[in-house]
Amino acid sequence: MKEIRIDSRAFSSVAERKATSQLVSRPETTALPVKERLYVRGDEFFIDLLRDINSATRQVELETYIFELDTVGRAFIAALGHAHRRGVRVRLLLDGVGLPLAGGSLLAALEEAGFPFRIFHPIPWFFRHWRHMAGGRAMPPRFTRLLTRLNNRNHRKVCSIDRRIAWIGSFNICALHLPVAHGGEEWRDTAVRIENVDTQRIERAFQRAWNPWRWRPMRRRASPPRSSFRLNDTRRHRRALVRDLLRRIGRSKRRIWITNGYFVPDERLLHALNRAAKQGVDVRIILPLVSDVFFMPWTSATFYGSLLDHGVKIYEYQPGVLHAKTIIIDDWMTVGSSNMNSRSLRHDLEVDYVVSQTDTKMALVSEFLRDLNHSQEILRAAYPNRPLWQRFLAHLILFAKYWI
Repeated sequence: MKEIRIDSRAFSSVAERKATSQLVSRPETTALPVKERLYVRGDEFFIDLLRDINSATRQVELETYIFELDTVGRAFIAALGHAHRRGVRVRLLLDGVGLPLAGGSLLAALEEAGFPFRIFHPIPWFFRHWRHMAGGRAMPPRFTRLLTRLNNRNHRKVCSIDRRIAWIGSFNICALHLPVAHGGEEWRDTAVRIENVDTQRIERAFQRAWNPWRWRPMRRRASPPRSSFRLNDTRRHRRALVRDLLRRIGRSKRRIWITNGYFVPDERLLHALNRAAKQGVDVRIILPLVSDVFFMPWTSATFYGSLLDHGVKIYEYQPGVLHAKTIIIDDWMTVGSSNMNSRSLRHDLEVDYVVSQTDTKMALVSEFLRDLNHSQEILRAAYPNRPLWQRFLAHLILFAKYWI
């Protein structure tokens, strides 16, 4: 990864910092056109995101599932720490399961950097995590309450900068996404940078996850707000997003192209995809041949027979780990963190973005077709093509589908 130079100059006085804070807090008065850029390479994604953080003047809120203390993680800690020292409001939100085991070295590095960070639903028996628990130190940690929420994770990968730039996708903060030449494993991911967009909705979702234990009064139920950001941060929003996806699949006329890293559909989603293919829609799904969760390809393969019988085309990505999460339904397209499994549908916090610009849509279609060229189609005549013991284990794992 290219070296990112971080300006080390700090504010010389509290008065200067306060004056700058007042300057950058002025509301935007000019409506600028929305700009989007698609990212599929980890090195390009990290370099440009770090550049935005280094240029931030008002606020940086970064939310990620996995944060490793490697070359990428250290670069982000340095950039966030520098932004914090120059007066930018910086907040980092991590997930308890997404941290390295115990995470002692990472926590020490974050504490030394000095900017605020919290851990969403810490692992109950890692007591050191409790003092950084989302909700703040004022709320006494409760072992049993954390234990009951062990299955509810924050899987979002999102960064909001200066209330006008948003980064949405499936890249975690770790070197796995880098090219092999730069010390990574070249995971295949997709993200989008959106500029001149109202980030208020993702900021509210961040705040809710930052203080998940806070009591909130009951309010009159309202329809989920219309937005390009698809958030499942409440039960009502979660149900609405599932209904909307099923409705779009059911109304599709031309194509349904899906790229997904963890494909374990429920009955409704499986039926909707089969029905669309049977009605003549071009349904194609690209899934990983190799996954960071070793049993995931075996589990996904248990659905191949039903899908293939109804005309769905299935492809397995060959070059490496496929981790991207994108959906193309006719001309409606999304990029984000949501998988087609029980975790995303029922448990985890996710965020996806509905692409709006024609150039970005064309780029997303081109990347899907490029991935097809690096994938092998699964044919009905060659199915099942996995050893009996793998298929047997996969069916056993499906009994625990609620957890995966």
